[in-house]
Amino acid sequence: MNIRTFIALELSDGAKQELVRLEETFKQADADVKWVAPESIHLTLKFLGSIPEEKVPDITACLKKIISDKTSFDVVLGVVGVFPGWDRAKVLWAGISDGAEHVKDIADEVSAAMESEGFEKETRDFRPHVTIGRIKSAKNRDKLKKIVESTKVNPVSSRISSIILFRSDLSKTGAVHTPIAVCEFGR
Repeated sequence: MNIRTFIALELSDGAKQELVRLEETFKQADADVKWVAPESIHLTLKFLGSIPEEKVPDITACLKKIISDKTSFDVVLGVVGVFPGWDRAKVLWAGISDGAEHVKDIADEVSAAMESEGFEKETRDFRPHVTIGRIKSAKNRDKLKKIVESTKVNPVSSRISSIILFRSDLSKTGAVHTPIAVCEFGR
């Protein structure tokens, strides 16, 4: 049986609460945005897509190897932005200020390890961010931009001490993410 999966880092409850606060502020624009549910907020390192369930042990072993010599570290929420740019905005995200290099290094290692497992290499440079909404149309985009640019992100910290393989099940109300392997950092 195939399952839809991705590899991510979990944020603290405080960071998730700050992201929910930002979402509530941004909703005032009444823009056409599908907001990410608080329980689905995470920092994705690599989306694997649909995989045979029997690959889970191999992927988990790769993740354990990657993080065996890693120590816990902190990431701090930074600015808010959009991909690819405001003129064609599709994804509204919160970036990481402190700890971004650690996250990028781990993501690069994950990408290389997953490539050796047969997964496609990412063509874009990895930019540590947390998706908070997907912009569906240009409706009230300028208003959203004004609110985003005038909103200060509180620099909430998250302690990163594990890497997680998630299962993602799609439903009518949105994706449900379930951890299927939690790999704790080695040191």
